[in-house]
Amino acid sequence: MKGFTQLSVSDWFYRNRYIAGFSNPARSLYQAVRELVENSLDACELAGNLPHITVDLKLVSERKSPKVYRLTVSDNGTGIPPEHVPQAFCTVLFGNKFELKQHRGLFGLGAKMAVLYSQITTYKPIEVTTCYDGRTEYSFQLQMDLKNNKPIVLSVASRRLRKPRTGTTVTLYLVGDYDRSLGSRTTGELIIEYLRLTAVANPHSTIIFSDPYGVVYKFERSVDKLPPLPRETAPHPHGVDVEMLKRMIESSRSTTLQAFLFKNFDRVGPKKALEFLKWAGFDPNKDVKELSNEEIVKLANALKAYDKFLPPSSNILSPIGAEELKAAITKLFTPEFVETVTRPPRSYSGYPFQVEAGIAYGGPVIEKMCSQEGSSRLLFRFANKIPLLFDERGDVCRKVVDSINWKQYRIDDATPIAIFIHVCSTRIPYKTAGKEMIADVEEIEDEIRLALMDCAREVRRYIYRKLRAEKEQERLNLFKAYITEIAEDVVRVVNEDKQKLIELMWKVVAKRGRAK
Repeated sequence: MKGFTQLSVSDWFYRNRYIAGFSNPARSLYQAVRELVENSLDACELAGNLPHITVDLKLVSERKSPKVYRLTVSDNGTGIPPEHVPQAFCTVLFGNKFELKQHRGLFGLGAKMAVLYSQITTYKPIEVTTCYDGRTEYSFQLQMDLKNNKPIVLSVASRRLRKPRTGTTVTLYLVGDYDRSLGSRTTGELIIEYLRLTAVANPHSTIIFSDPYGVVYKFERSVDKLPPLPRETAPHPHGVDVEMLKRMIESSRSTTLQAFLFKNFDRVGPKKALEFLKWAGFDPNKDVKELSNEEIVKLANALKAYDKFLPPSSNILSPIGAEELKAAITKLFTPEFVETVTRPPRSYSGYPFQVEAGIAYGGPVIEKMCSQEGSSRLLFRFANKIPLLFDERGDVCRKVVDSINWKQYRIDDATPIAIFIHVCSTRIPYKTAGKEMIADVEEIEDEIRLALMDCAREVRRYIYRKLRAEKEQERLNLFKAYITEIAEDVVRVVNEDKQKLIELMWKVVAKRGRAK
């Protein structure tokens, strides 16, 4: 029948690449850097190595338009087994990020979209050099078969390494525009800002960026300790739907319904499974494979409705850490005062999440940035340790920041502060595939507000102490200006040594000032 056809996944994303952030040369250049750097961070943490990532961007075209860049990103991560390299870079939705676990990526697109964009703008192959076992290094030249969502291996070579090491280097060519404006900043400024904020959210990382003009930016690590790795978890009963439940039943080896529940769900033990099944009206000894479609629907609805399950496990997440976040902010922004907090884990719709926040006050860097932005309250957002630089207006973080009455914390419109908000979860509720906006989930919104209020109270105490010290200093300065004249008048009456009297008077005034 004419008019009907089927697209492969890669073909669909080729036609709709803008939803993943590859909408124009400037934004695509930024997005390609971001995707490759995030893959490198994941690989380094998985290897247990403190990340050392280099990003090299060079203009290679001689004509003014289109501008072709060569982007190379290297890391000291795990490397990739050679048998998986072609699919890892050239098969859309192929990857190791589909389990229920905190990941920087979400859709398994990442580097593949950068490769896709590279191919459709320059048709040059991607070059991948990787070492997985520490001994043999493999080099690939790859392209994508977009119609069939398959890799095309143009060449592969291997060599033995003299010095053992692991890691991956990716080089691709793409049309971009480093100097074009994206909003109030150029693409280049956004890339530098992204890497700087990545260093804030990943204080254990060192990132070195060489821009097309040969300028090198180095963001060195603030701490020498790797964060705990996030762990995979089983689904929480409140987070399953009918399709997921049906798939779990099909793949389960359990025989009874009770055993199926406590072996396959987070926070469900044998006793809790029995209590739930009695409440929901199911026979605990019923063979789970014999459930009808109607019974599966009833079971899924009952799992969501039962309110006596414990919240999802919280020890599977990997937050930045309050002290680590404070160290990174202090190193990169040199504020006058900074307070950070990590909130206890909570959950929404069966997914655990955790909110961290920081407020940095004053200092020349923040004051200058506030002046450039025309705002006294800078907002920096992070999700699973990724900086979010676009679509701030639609993000729940901006919504919460705008809803807080900052004046009650002695923070008025002229007080320069920088606000940092990080949300980590096994499922960040992004509004779009571009992963730039966190949705208005009530539980997350509440936690962000509480985290900011915790920080703001400490900022208020600091500002109060600072203002009090300034007033006391003004009082002392005033007294100092008249102390000589007062001493001369007193000497005439009591006939005492003038210098001794001045020292005594100053001592009394200073002591009273400290007492206040």
